Amino acid sequence: LLAACDETGGGLLDVSFDRLDVNAIDWESVDTDFVFRIDNPNPLQFSLSRFDYTLAFEGVEWLSGDDPDGLVVAASGGSEVALPAVIGFEALYEVVQASRGEDAIPFTLEGSFGFETPWGELDLPYAADGDFPALRAPTFSFRRVVVDSIDLSGASLDVQIDVDNDLGSTLEFTNFDYTLRLEGSEVASGLVEDLGAAAGAETSTVDLPVDIDWIDAGTGLYDALTGGGAVSVGLAASTDVDTPFGLVPLSVDESGEVSVDL
Repeated sequence: LLAACDETGGGLLDVSFDRLDVNAIDWESVDTDFVFRIDNPNPLQFSLSRFDYTLAFEGVEWLSGDDPDGLVVAASGGSEVALPAVIGFEALYEVVQASRGEDAIPFTLEGSFGFETPWGELDLPYAADGDFPALRAPTFSFRRVVVDSIDLSGASLDVQIDVDNDLGSTLEFTNFDYTLRLEGSEVASGLVEDLGAAAGAETSTVDLPVDIDWIDAGTGLYDALTGGGAVSVGLAASTDVDTPFGLVPLSVDESGEVSVDL
């Protein structure tokens, strides 16, 4: 908290960093507001004539500028002023790396406010720090295909998927809307309400249960699943990911040669 006398005898004009608002976030960028509170206990209103800032992440300067804003600080009350920033994660991580097991990277914000008063400009410096969202998308890879049961009509499979989560918080996957291909043919599609979770800073395995009808899939797939080798698997899906910053939609497009366990 920084304060300065406004020379009216009515009290102190106070400026403090209040919070970081996350307006929108996805795997590519985050739309934020750095929000300051200005308290004026005096019976006079003041105009904000200047607002300069320098934003840095882990000591590396990211952006700076001067925004006059035009805010009028109400008499005998409080006002807010926001510094908006839309930051792309790819560009940010080229400058500073988010540590595995962490959901945020530290930021510092420094500058000053200038206010027009009847006695001239009043300058209030400020310095704030905190944690900034550092969202990273999980990565998917196939572990194996497990044949739970197989007969002349079809088969029940578990497609085991490894999910590597770089964040510190657990990620939960819901509304998993998928299409599965085996040996180049679409064999199943559906919606799994709760696919499972990936623990923070770990690689976790989730199971996608699939039922196959030989009439739709063909006998060639039967031979591939029972032949003791690998099968080609393709997965296209969309899912809601419960992150530390709310639900974030994610698209999955993965393919590869996968071993089969009978």
